[in-house]
Amino acid sequence: MSAAQQIQLVYEPSQTTHWKNLFPNKMLLLGSQNLNTGEELIAKIKRVDVSPIKNNNGKEEKVPVLTFENAPPMVLNITNVRTIASLYGEHYDAWKGKSVQIFATMVKAFGGGEVSGLRIRQAIPDTQEDIQQYAASLSACKTMPDLQEAFSSIPKHLKPRLAKLKDSMKAQVGGQNV
Repeated sequence: MSAAQQIQLVYEPSQTTHWKNLFPNKMLLLGSQNLNTGEELIAKIKRVDVSPIKNNNGKEEKVPVLTFENAPPMVLNITNVRTIASLYGEHYDAWKGKSVQIFATMVKAFGGGEVSGLRIRQAIPDTQEDIQQYAASLSACKTMPDLQEAFSSIPKHLKPRLAKLKDSMKAQVGGQNV
Protein backbone atom coordinates (compact mmCIF):
# COMPACT_ATOMS: atom_id res chain seq x y z
CA MET A 1 0.00 0.00 0.00
CA SER A 2 1.46 3.37 -0.97
CA ALA A 3 1.82 6.23 1.45
CA ALA A 4 -1.01 8.02 -0.33
CA GLN A 5 -3.45 5.21 0.46
CA GLN A 6 -5.15 5.25 3.83
CA ILE A 7 -6.28 2.23 5.80
CA GLN A 8 -10.02 2.19 6.23
CA LEU A 9 -11.27 0.19 9.21
CA VAL A 10 -14.52 -1.71 8.67
CA TYR A 11 -16.57 -3.66 11.18
CA GLU A 12 -18.25 -6.08 8.81
CA PRO A 13 -17.11 -7.68 5.55
CA SER A 14 -17.54 -5.49 2.48
CA GLN A 15 -19.52 -6.16 -0.65
CA THR A 16 -16.89 -6.49 -3.37
CA THR A 17 -16.81 -7.41 -7.04
CA HIS A 18 -14.11 -10.03 -6.51
CA TRP A 19 -14.62 -12.97 -8.91
CA LYS A 20 -14.92 -15.42 -5.99
CA ASN A 21 -18.21 -13.74 -5.07
CA LEU A 22 -19.68 -15.13 -8.30
CA PHE A 23 -19.72 -18.50 -6.46
CA PRO A 24 -21.42 -17.66 -3.15
CA ASN A 25 -22.01 -21.28 -2.14
CA LYS A 26 -18.25 -21.85 -2.13
CA MET A 27 -17.49 -18.70 -0.14
CA LEU A 28 -18.73 -19.55 3.33
CA LEU A 29 -15.41 -18.61 4.92
CA LEU A 30 -13.85 -15.18 5.35
CA GLY A 31 -11.31 -14.48 2.63
CA SER A 32 -9.48 -11.65 0.93
CA GLN A 33 -12.47 -11.32 -1.40
CA ASN A 34 -14.38 -9.83 1.58
CA LEU A 35 -12.20 -6.71 1.71
CA ASN A 36 -11.84 -3.85 -0.73
CA THR A 37 -8.40 -2.34 -1.37
CA GLY A 38 -7.17 -0.51 1.71
CA GLU A 39 -9.78 -1.99 4.07
CA GLU A 40 -8.95 -3.79 7.29
CA LEU A 41 -11.66 -5.65 9.18
CA ILE A 42 -12.03 -5.38 12.96
CA ALA A 43 -13.61 -8.71 13.94
CA LYS A 44 -14.69 -9.85 17.41
CA ILE A 45 -13.85 -13.47 18.25
CA LYS A 46 -16.82 -15.60 19.25
CA ARG A 47 -14.98 -18.92 19.56
CA VAL A 48 -12.17 -21.13 18.25
CA ASP A 49 -12.95 -24.65 17.03
CA VAL A 50 -11.32 -27.43 15.09
CA SER A 51 -13.63 -28.08 12.14
CA PRO A 52 -13.60 -30.28 9.06
CA ILE A 53 -13.20 -28.56 5.68
CA LYS A 54 -12.43 -29.83 2.19
CA ASN A 55 -8.91 -29.03 1.05
CA ASN A 56 -7.86 -28.20 -2.54
CA ASN A 57 -7.80 -31.92 -3.36
CA GLY A 58 -11.40 -32.36 -2.20
CA LYS A 59 -10.35 -34.39 0.84
CA GLU A 60 -11.65 -33.55 4.28
CA GLU A 61 -9.19 -32.30 6.88
CA LYS A 62 -9.61 -30.81 10.32
CA VAL A 63 -8.34 -27.25 10.76
CA PRO A 64 -8.60 -24.53 13.40
CA VAL A 65 -11.41 -22.09 12.59
CA LEU A 66 -12.04 -18.71 14.17
CA THR A 67 -15.73 -17.84 14.43
CA PHE A 68 -16.55 -14.15 14.71
CA GLU A 69 -19.58 -12.23 15.95
CA ASN A 70 -19.53 -9.88 12.95
CA ALA A 71 -17.98 -11.82 10.06
CA PRO A 72 -17.91 -15.28 8.44
CA PRO A 73 -15.58 -17.87 10.00
CA MET A 74 -11.89 -17.80 9.07
CA VAL A 75 -9.55 -20.77 8.77
CA LEU A 76 -6.46 -20.16 10.89
CA ASN A 77 -2.92 -20.81 9.73
CA ILE A 78 0.08 -21.00 12.01
CA THR A 79 1.13 -17.40 11.24
CA ASN A 80 -2.22 -15.97 12.32
CA VAL A 81 -2.44 -18.25 15.37
CA ARG A 82 0.98 -17.04 16.55
CA THR A 83 -0.08 -13.43 16.06
CA ILE A 84 -3.27 -13.87 18.11
CA ALA A 85 -1.34 -15.75 20.80
CA SER A 86 1.16 -12.88 21.04
CA LEU A 87 -1.73 -10.43 21.52
CA TYR A 88 -3.99 -12.36 23.89
CA GLY A 89 -2.02 -15.28 25.30
CA GLU A 90 -1.34 -18.86 24.34
CA HIS A 91 -4.65 -20.33 25.57
CA TYR A 92 -7.24 -19.91 22.84
CA ASP A 93 -10.16 -20.13 25.26
CA ALA A 94 -9.07 -16.67 26.48
CA TRP A 95 -9.47 -15.21 22.97
CA LYS A 96 -13.28 -15.18 23.19
CA GLY A 97 -14.61 -11.63 23.12
CA LYS A 98 -11.30 -10.17 21.90
CA SER A 99 -10.99 -8.27 18.63
CA VAL A 100 -8.45 -8.68 15.84
CA GLN A 101 -7.62 -6.51 12.85
CA ILE A 102 -7.57 -8.50 9.60
CA PHE A 103 -6.03 -7.38 6.33
CA ALA A 104 -5.38 -8.91 2.92
CA THR A 105 -1.84 -9.17 1.56
CA MET A 106 0.11 -11.21 -0.94
CA VAL A 107 1.50 -14.41 0.63
CA LYS A 108 3.57 -17.28 -0.71
CA ALA A 109 1.45 -20.29 -1.62
CA PHE A 110 2.47 -23.94 -1.39
CA GLY A 111 3.44 -24.03 -5.07
CA GLY A 112 5.84 -21.12 -4.66
CA GLY A 113 3.58 -18.52 -6.28
CA GLU A 114 1.85 -15.66 -4.51
CA VAL A 115 -1.85 -15.37 -3.72
CA SER A 116 -3.91 -12.92 -1.74
CA GLY A 117 -4.36 -14.13 1.83
CA LEU A 118 -5.55 -12.84 5.17
CA ARG A 119 -3.25 -11.81 7.99
CA ILE A 120 -3.95 -10.56 11.48
CA ARG A 121 -2.30 -7.28 12.36
CA GLN A 122 0.26 -7.49 15.20
CA ALA A 123 -1.67 -4.95 17.31
CA ILE A 124 -4.76 -4.97 19.47
CA PRO A 125 -7.26 -2.86 17.52
CA ASP A 126 -8.98 0.16 18.97
CA THR A 127 -12.60 -0.98 18.93
CA GLN A 128 -13.98 2.45 19.85
CA GLU A 129 -15.23 1.10 23.16
CA ASP A 130 -16.29 3.51 25.87
CA ILE A 131 -13.34 4.91 27.79
CA GLN A 132 -15.25 7.12 30.24
CA GLN A 133 -14.64 4.88 33.26
CA TYR A 134 -10.89 4.93 32.59
CA ALA A 135 -10.91 8.71 32.03
CA ALA A 136 -12.75 9.20 35.34
CA SER A 137 -10.25 6.95 37.10
CA LEU A 138 -7.31 8.96 35.74
CA SER A 139 -8.98 12.28 36.55
CA ALA A 140 -9.54 11.23 40.17
CA CYS A 141 -5.83 10.59 40.80
CA LYS A 142 -4.16 12.81 43.40
CA THR A 143 -0.66 11.30 43.42
CA MET A 144 1.82 9.99 40.89
CA PRO A 145 1.60 6.40 42.20
CA ASP A 146 -2.21 6.54 41.93
CA LEU A 147 -1.87 7.77 38.34
CA GLN A 148 0.65 5.05 37.50
CA GLU A 149 -1.62 2.38 38.95
CA ALA A 150 -4.72 3.75 37.18
CA PHE A 151 -2.96 3.98 33.82
CA SER A 152 -1.42 0.50 34.10
CA SER A 153 -4.91 -0.97 34.71
CA ILE A 154 -6.16 0.36 31.35
CA PRO A 155 -6.23 -2.23 28.54
CA LYS A 156 -3.26 -1.79 26.20
CA HIS A 157 -5.35 -1.04 23.12
CA LEU A 158 -7.15 1.86 24.85
CA LYS A 159 -4.07 3.60 26.25
CA PRO A 160 -3.35 5.70 23.13
CA ARG A 161 -6.80 7.31 23.45
CA LEU A 162 -6.09 8.27 27.08
CA ALA A 163 -2.45 9.35 26.73
CA LYS A 164 -3.21 13.10 26.59
CA LEU A 165 -5.35 12.92 29.73
CA LYS A 166 -2.64 10.91 31.49
CA ASP A 167 -0.02 13.51 30.52
CA SER A 168 -2.29 16.32 31.72
CA MET A 169 -2.85 14.57 35.05
CA LYS A 170 0.88 13.85 35.31
CA ALA A 171 1.55 17.59 35.10
CA GLN A 172 -1.05 18.23 37.83
CA VAL A 173 0.14 15.59 40.32
CA GLY A 174 3.79 15.51 39.32
CA GLY A 175 4.95 17.91 42.00
CA GLN A 176 3.42 15.84 44.80
CA ASN A 177 5.40 13.15 46.54
CA VAL A 178 3.90 10.15 48.25
